[in-house]
Amino acid sequence: LVDDSTRQQALRGTVAEWAKRPPFYTRRTSVWVTVCSRAADVREMFTSPDRFSVEAPAYEGYKVFDIFGGLENVLQMEGERHDRIRRLMNPAFTPQAVMRMSADIDRIIAEKVDHVAGLDGRFDAVKDFCHDIIVRVMLDASFKLTPAQQQAFIKMHDSISLATQFKPGEAWPAEFMQAVQEVTEIISQVVAERRANPGDDMISNLVTATDEGRGMTESELFGQINSICSAGIGTTASTLAGALLMLGRHPDQLQALRDNPELVDGAVEESLRCHGPGFITFTRFATRDTELGGVPVFKDMPVVASIQAADFDPDEFPEPLAFDIRRNPKGIFAFGAGPHHCIGNRMARMVLRKALMALINRFPNLRLADPDFEPVYGGFPGELSMTSLPMRFD
Repeated sequence: LVDDSTRQQALRGTVAEWAKRPPFYTRRTSVWVTVCSRAADVREMFTSPDRFSVEAPAYEGYKVFDIFGGLENVLQMEGERHDRIRRLMNPAFTPQAVMRMSADIDRIIAEKVDHVAGLDGRFDAVKDFCHDIIVRVMLDASFKLTPAQQQAFIKMHDSISLATQFKPGEAWPAEFMQAVQEVTEIISQVVAERRANPGDDMISNLVTATDEGRGMTESELFGQINSICSAGIGTTASTLAGALLMLGRHPDQLQALRDNPELVDGAVEESLRCHGPGFITFTRFATRDTELGGVPVFKDMPVVASIQAADFDPDEFPEPLAFDIRRNPKGIFAFGAGPHHCIGNRMARMVLRKALMALINRFPNLRLADPDFEPVYGGFPGELSMTSLPMRFD
């Protein structure tokens, strides 16, 4: 399910075919998994937590589905526990909280555009633009961390993929555990500082938030800070690169966006639909013997949704493989759905809009270095993270 050949072929026809199929069975390591990929099936799974839970049963071999390496976070909680943490997180992601970061985000993007302008007409959009912008937006603009603290978070983010690359019965990888320990110490220090002197930043919002007079425990704070970082950096950087690839492949639409900046919202949504951050998403587990799309799903069986396939479902999106920034698609699955939908989607969309328009406006002849460029993908299991995206400008 998550081997490299599946990843490389995902956007070359594989998930588009999945979009027409009822749920099917496959294997991940030694475990049988149900994959759902039609929009109706994916929506049903996301919105039925009573039947499909994010909390994994304690079976041998199931640890591979925990992409956060055993860290406590809201993406792997259910019921009142999940709802309480979401309520505590919500103030950090309101429209007002996101807008307060706007000036810092503009500054970061402007600095990166200036950096690209000095690269003599050729640059790698992934390495020279997308990744660093999202890292700095998250760790600088949102968390207000020092450069040294940011490096520790980056090290942990980069090592999380190791936590999914071990065999049943093995211990967590030593490199991952060392990175977690370093970040744990930093978070403890930062949380103590923000408790004493809260500021106008995301960590301060998380530290000071209360629900019925009770805030998050130290363990919960660490889990949420880590999940925001881990789930936000790679996916948003991948989506920004994906948007540049799709626009580069369709120069007429790139020109239309340049001529009509009001199309940017539609361009972002269509890019999210056509080249989202991954071809599968977080695993659910059947709470009882049930059915999905007419296919039996047995109690405790892992169930995986292909959000990218759902966004290619012809019953949901006519001519699904056509990229059209005027489509204005509604109900895309890039940020999930139901109680576990991405809490940071508002901030991600704002960053995508700002970064795209800053680059397009600065470089009128922005284009792919090779019109026939075919990307190579990496990232966490199930992610579609381009390793490079060569571009040119005059």
